Amino acid sequence: MHDVLRALALIVALVWASMLRAQEYVLGPQDVLMIRVGHWNVMDGVYTAWSDLNGEYTVDPDGTLGLPLAGRISAAGLTPAEVAEDITDVLRERVLSRHEVQVTVGIAQFRPIYVLGAVRSPGAYPFSPGLTVLQAIGLAGGMPQTTPTWQRNERSALASLGSYQVLNLALLRALATEVRLLAESEGRTNFEVPPELTDAVMGRALIEREREIFSARTAALQSALSQLDSLEQILRQQIGQLTDQVALRERQRDLANAELANIADLVKRGLTVAARLTELEFRAADQEVRLLELATARLNAEQRLNEVGRERLDLVNARARETAEKLLEVQSEIEQLRIRMRTEAALFSEATQYEDGYTRMEGLGAPVLELTRGGAKPVVVTRTDVLQPGDVLELVVPLPGDEGIAPTRAMGALLSSAP
Repeated sequence: MHDVLRALALIVALVWASMLRAQEYVLGPQDVLMIRVGHWNVMDGVYTAWSDLNGEYTVDPDGTLGLPLAGRISAAGLTPAEVAEDITDVLRERVLSRHEVQVTVGIAQFRPIYVLGAVRSPGAYPFSPGLTVLQAIGLAGGMPQTTPTWQRNERSALASLGSYQVLNLALLRALATEVRLLAESEGRTNFEVPPELTDAVMGRALIEREREIFSARTAALQSALSQLDSLEQILRQQIGQLTDQVALRERQRDLANAELANIADLVKRGLTVAARLTELEFRAADQEVRLLELATARLNAEQRLNEVGRERLDLVNARARETAEKLLEVQSEIEQLRIRMRTEAALFSEATQYEDGYTRMEGLGAPVLELTRGGAKPVVVTRTDVLQPGDVLELVVPLPGDEGIAPTRAMGALLSSAP
């Protein structure tokens, strides 16, 4: 019997894997990919795997993968096959090889789903193909007991309040960092306190810390650019001086060559000795050597000047790229913190439903299942609907008479009255 069940489970997994491929599953942050790279040597008839590249890679919050040799590869919004094609193209371009590069990309682990609301253990859970709404609720521990019992929730309320305040502080810190990174990415010299931090307890202190970081980073960049400007000015002066010296040496060479021609004519007619001709030939050759040294020095200075220009461009581009990557990470962190805060607010509201600190679990209405996918608005789903990676499922249980306090309002009221 167990063998039959295992066989059926394997068949179901294969069917769902084929369905995902048919639907061209689109990757997103937190997806874990299994990447295999190698090449086929036609001459030797041997396949060689690139062990340094093979392994599991996680899609970063900015939607990219970091691979040795290939660098940063965009993955979010693409299918595994498209990512494999992009990696192949990059490796063919960067790695000189007479062999055919072969890249395969599979999904080792999907990005998680989030189960919130009236469940025992709200949070993030691993996704598996074919996961239904009812199964996701089971992963989160199911619904609380609905038998007529009483449950003490003062400690739960205090725990939710403490977690909410910690998350709120982390959110304020991330918002302050976001303001600084936006100013850096837009090339502004200063930034103002955003409305969300104006009235916050530590809002101004966090902004001042970000201003210090902003000033230090700006000063470091300006110092590096100033050093490159000074070096560029020195090189330009050196090139100018070498150009003047080359012109002088060319004139001296021309005079030596003219005198050499005259002496050669006199020697030919027997009017002077051959020793004089030898001396002038040595002098003319010396002028040619010195002229060549000056021309080489000027060429080296011009090459170094071009390198300074590239270093300045690389410095500015690296700073812009670093700022953009950090900004995407912070914005992703802000969204995650907001989701976790809403979860804690819902738990707090549930724990403080009655003034005496108790929550009655009898007489609850039928649960409402709301699904949020991507940036779309929440929609009502059924227990048998199939989830996708990254979905947010919220289980809402109406209270008797629909007299429940909204989670965000309950949390906000208590936070505003807290010292």
